[in-house]
Amino acid sequence: YTLSLHDALPIWYVIAVADGAGSAKYSREGSRIACETAVNHCVNELKNCEKFEENITQYNLFKDESESEARKYVGDDIYKLIGVAAFKAHKAIDDEAEKKGVASKLYATTLLLAIAKKFDFGWFVATFWVGDGAICLYTEDKNGEQPQSVLLGVPDEGEYAGQTRFLTMPEIFKDSTSLYKRLRFRIVNDFTALFLMTDGVSDPWFETDSNLNNSEKWQAFYKEIQDNKDHPVNLEDDNENAKDELLGWLDFWSPGNHDDRTIAILY
Repeated sequence: YTLSLHDALPIWYVIAVADGAGSAKYSREGSRIACETAVNHCVNELKNCEKFEENITQYNLFKDESESEARKYVGDDIYKLIGVAAFKAHKAIDDEAEKKGVASKLYATTLLLAIAKKFDFGWFVATFWVGDGAICLYTEDKNGEQPQSVLLGVPDEGEYAGQTRFLTMPEIFKDSTSLYKRLRFRIVNDFTALFLMTDGVSDPWFETDSNLNNSEKWQAFYKEIQDNKDHPVNLEDDNENAKDELLGWLDFWSPGNHDDRTIAILY
């Protein structure tokens, strides 16, 4: 499931993707509830965010002098905004499960959530990440410089291979430290693409955590999307067909990889 909203927020972008656990009976509904609850919370909070934007501006001014001190105020804002959005999504699933008289783990889902805004001094991006998949901020090579990629979180791995953690697990929200470590934010001058994807996309294309941290792999991935011989995607601002082109591209064949596929790209 994927949901992104910016029409209600001409300045802020809010993006979420989620992947329900294949073994959980109501996971498709869990992923829907997670995305819609988290995005709607962010949209409502960002309608009146003057103080938040002031703190971001102050952070940008002083981050080179005392990064940890400047970071505190924005970190608190992100906790209240994105952290609470994730917790509300968790709680909404619990409430639905209780209403149906079933265990909340039957709604198990991952959740990858991002907000972004372009300021005069650059782009501000903040994220929450629980489960597998990937959130990456990618900048292509320009003027002979190397491509750059930054993972905005860490993929969750369970106790055994092939396992992951889910939004429905109580341990995700057991204390503020557990939640804080899932939050990221940064300011960059510019970027080429912000990717959010489920493991149905990240597993076949990157395979390992090492590759997820390899900028050249992200460069090849970005080019593959645009240059695919069967389903090329024109990632230009005025291309109204990009959504349909991307859906066509998602129908790629990868031996041994048959998981649901969801990807959202801000470019």
